[in-house]
Amino acid sequence: MKTTASLILIAVIIITSCTRNTTTPKNNNGNSSNSTSVTENFIITKFTDNNLSENKTADFYGYTFVFTSDGKINALKNGVALTGSYTEKPSHEGEGAKLNIIFSNAPLNELNKNWQINLISDETIHLSDDDASSNEVLEFTVQ
Repeated sequence: MKTTASLILIAVIIITSCTRNTTTPKNNNGNSSNSTSVTENFIITKFTDNNLSENKTADFYGYTFVFTSDGKINALKNGVALTGSYTEKPSHEGEGAKLNIIFSNAPLNELNKNWQINLISDETIHLSDDDASSNEVLEFTVQ
């Protein structure tokens, strides 16, 4: 009996210690249970649309992005501020965590997608399309 209980305890410890290395921006929309909030000023360092050969990074040159704790993304360029939103969906039932970005103004609305989260840290945000064949990538780096 002690052996069975010990094996169950070991299994629980192993299962609970196997977590993803990704942290995601926390917002207060009830969609995130993460403890880290990304509060730095970011710039887009890579954006490919539809495939890797369609690099649109330059379209976002000059924009600074700030993810706020209430689920907003503020984009600032040349003194003009535009506000979008984001929601985070934690990984669930074998599906990776997602970050949904929504802007209403061009060219920022090109970023609108339910992105697969590859990495979010205090310095970088690496996202990709959940359809690996599309090769769409969005990367933010601290300014």
